[in-house]
Amino acid sequence: MKFQIAAKSTLVRTVATTAAITVGCSAQAQHLIDMAIGQSQGRIATGVFQLQGENVVPLLSQRVFISEFGTFPGFTNNPGWDSMVGAFQPASQIGFNIRKALRKWNGTAFPPGEAGIPAEQLQIKLGPAANTRLTPLADETVTGFSLAVNGAGEFHHHPGYTLLDPASDGLYLLELELWSTQPGLQASLPYWTVFSQNGSEDELRAAASWVRANVWQPTCPADLNNDGLVDDADFVAFVSSYNYLLCDPPGCPTDFNGDWVTDDADFSIFAVGYDALLCPE
Repeated sequence: MKFQIAAKSTLVRTVATTAAITVGCSAQAQHLIDMAIGQSQGRIATGVFQLQGENVVPLLSQRVFISEFGTFPGFTNNPGWDSMVGAFQPASQIGFNIRKALRKWNGTAFPPGEAGIPAEQLQIKLGPAANTRLTPLADETVTGFSLAVNGAGEFHHHPGYTLLDPASDGLYLLELELWSTQPGLQASLPYWTVFSQNGSEDELRAAASWVRANVWQPTCPADLNNDGLVDDADFVAFVSSYNYLLCDPPGCPTDFNGDWVTDDADFSIFAVGYDALLCPE
């Protein structure tokens, strides 16, 4: 039976505070700054990890992520791809495709077409030289490389992302999809990462919110575990973020209105989906 939503503020804060009191050792095993990947509704799905009490839970409903260059100049290896143990078929391979040319933020948007394509390219690399790909100079698909799922069914890899010369300051948008050699598992839907080269935190978050609102346009944002329903499991996930309020990289699935906090405005949006239960087709 669904929880009663009428007394939302008291109920939500109480549940969330209880969930946040203890964080056990199991929480340290997953990299919370990584992109969570797993299987949902017959395809690879992307998202983030969330602490729920002592447990780490993947919320496989996020398709816009943020990252910052700077580990070395113009380089980062975050967010990595990470899954729970048993998420995929052991010894299968997961790879990626670059779906479009890199785009650069103009202060209000990532313009479509040639106008938004910068002089820079983004290099994606992990391991040998054969595992190196560049974003194209026009909107065409570049087939990426694949990496192995381990014997426990876990996939955890951190490719390096390098912004090539002239590597000018600003925000850059990368569009990828993930695919698998596991029989019957469909490729992911497209996902986007906004990379910052010496940009401000506020600008980075504004750009990511623009992508969510104008490029992704989720039809069922309150379905946080991506099972086609908005039910009690999604409620537990929402209240865990509601207590924390602020959002962290690499993404924020409970921020529905794009202000990078999870608050009463987001609860109002969640409540509409929760009352409907089923996500629209």
